[in-house]
Amino acid sequence: MSTLKTKLILLKELLALREVVDKGSIQIAANENGIKNSNMSQLIKDLEDRFDTKLINRGFDGSLPTNSAQIIYSDICAIEELLNKISENFLDIDSLSGAMSVWTEEGLFGSFIMKDLSEFYAKYPKLRLELLMRKEPDISEMDVLIIKPKLHPNIHGTVLFKFKTHLKFYTSKKYLATHGAPQNINDLLETHDLCMVYRYMNLPECQSIIKRAKHLNTISDSLALIYRLVNDGDGITVFPSWFHESSENLVCLDNLDFEYEMETQCMCRTEIAESPKVRAFVDFFINFCKGHNVPIDIYY
Repeated sequence: MSTLKTKLILLKELLALREVVDKGSIQIAANENGIKNSNMSQLIKDLEDRFDTKLINRGFDGSLPTNSAQIIYSDICAIEELLNKISENFLDIDSLSGAMSVWTEEGLFGSFIMKDLSEFYAKYPKLRLELLMRKEPDISEMDVLIIKPKLHPNIHGTVLFKFKTHLKFYTSKKYLATHGAPQNINDLLETHDLCMVYRYMNLPECQSIIKRAKHLNTISDSLALIYRLVNDGDGITVFPSWFHESSENLVCLDNLDFEYEMETQCMCRTEIAESPKVRAFVDFFINFCKGHNVPIDIYY
């Protein structure tokens, strides 16, 4: 019969296996969880010995799960989800107090998520968010960072979740009523008014389009400003696809042959990934994304 001690050891080994599968590398899984590489490797080996089967194929291209590992992976995820649920049930919300710093781009909070923060404050009345948008992102000084890896390749930490943003052309009903819709990309660039955010102009897919645009009326480093201009009927721009939900007045120009996908990550320092404040914010953000149909992949 299994004792409490053996069950705890098994649980530790199973959770270690999930980390390795998720990260694709024993070394990365070890580093992000503050465990020695040799200890993480030993946990996997002990689990393989316990089940008398190979679970991880180690090679130059990383640590890949075998069929046996894939069979039990969903069960491990279910166990971890249950553990998180139990923890949440006994979390003393009133004990969450103080400040938590969150870095993100101005556009994400400034134009979309701010309207849902009232729900966060209603649930955690003693917890204050310090939203940083202008400072350089620094994971050593900030609690949570929501960043685009391609723009910040030197920032590393525990990835909490990822979501992908699809950029498309949008305008307002007011603009369409006055100017009509562009028939294609060429028509857009020849006869229609464009308002653009600087960081989107620098994307390879946008650069060639911008060079040909004959009516590039407004450019700004503020996504919130461009959002307001377009929403008021001043032109056409490139926005994340989920911006459509932030205004009933916005219209997606699906007929234009253009779409670009960007990945955004939420990360923090490994040592605070399990802190109640970080978990509270992550849970809020995950629910926010699900509520607004923003596809999200949860990693931690």
